[in-house]
Amino acid sequence: MKEMIGEHTIRSILKQPDTWESTILEVKSKKEEILALFRGVEHVLFTGCGSNYYMSLSAAFHLQFLCAIRARGVPASEIVLFKEGVFAPHVKTLVVALCRSGETTEVKEAVKKVKQSPMCKTLYIGCYPESSVAKMCDLAIGLSDAQEKSVVTTESFTAMLLAVQIIAGWLSGPVAGKQDEYGDLLSFLPETGRRIIRTFHPDIRSIPVHAYSQFVFLGSGPFYGIANESMLKMKEMALVPSDAFHALEFRHGPKSILDKDVLVTLFFSDSGLHFEKQLLKEIKALGGSTVSVCDSADSTVRDESDYLFELRSNIPECARSVLYVPIMQLLAFYKALSKNIDVDAPRNLSYYVTIRDCC
Repeated sequence: MKEMIGEHTIRSILKQPDTWESTILEVKSKKEEILALFRGVEHVLFTGCGSNYYMSLSAAFHLQFLCAIRARGVPASEIVLFKEGVFAPHVKTLVVALCRSGETTEVKEAVKKVKQSPMCKTLYIGCYPESSVAKMCDLAIGLSDAQEKSVVTTESFTAMLLAVQIIAGWLSGPVAGKQDEYGDLLSFLPETGRRIIRTFHPDIRSIPVHAYSQFVFLGSGPFYGIANESMLKMKEMALVPSDAFHALEFRHGPKSILDKDVLVTLFFSDSGLHFEKQLLKEIKALGGSTVSVCDSADSTVRDESDYLFELRSNIPECARSVLYVPIMQLLAFYKALSKNIDVDAPRNLSYYVTIRDCC
């Protein structure tokens, strides 16, 4: 039977909650080794390329927000080219290499440079436990069930980010305002994710994406990295202009692009809800169309949203990031299909990037 256009990609998007379940089990199996690696660490540096760099932004936020451990996300190329501007001397640093394939040139070169310093330890999080980067690092978390045939990153993104969140949970303890431990909250994600995909998939498919020529994704705090990944998915899959900003930064110049051809997605947080609702009203008043992704919507969000995805997960903002991602992956997928683009064979892209004579 002939495969449909984008079959590998849509399959990876839809099966993510199953992958989250196996991710939780895999990471838990290495709990003692992981905690030992973090012992004595003063600074955690997350690094990767492309989707994995945007993942590093979310990973760093979650770790620092939950654990009060200084954390930062940088592209692997910055370590290769400007190591002195990335690392603070005499600081015990754990470098977490986020790399789906474990074979991306810049990540390999970054880990090589890092390992020259006695102040640095290394952790690999990716999908191939026998890969080059995995073998180079002090410890490897290989999420084999998140391996995907799709060239664009889908289920591996959420699985790897979830792995970081699980680790942050061990280092943090109870979540403010909740009696549950953070890890208990994460355990609800697979079943909640299945419900969200099942409920909203038909609604996303029905959005007239052909009517929009430009896309904007806005998120703050735990959702800024998610906004960037959504921007990248729209570019990779659908080959259309897309941007990402911290939510309130959109007012400071970027709002000039707003018109009827622009679809703006706002990932609502709990902490910034009041200001984000004001921004939503402003975007509508300036002629933009809006997608709202939130956990609970009030009358303002309902009235000002052209398309509303209300998760009703009752999971706090510091734990629900991965639930937002499949919605935007599906939006990009159906925008690509509206242009008859085969997202399983994206233009100019490969499963991982190899650079000859990198250093």
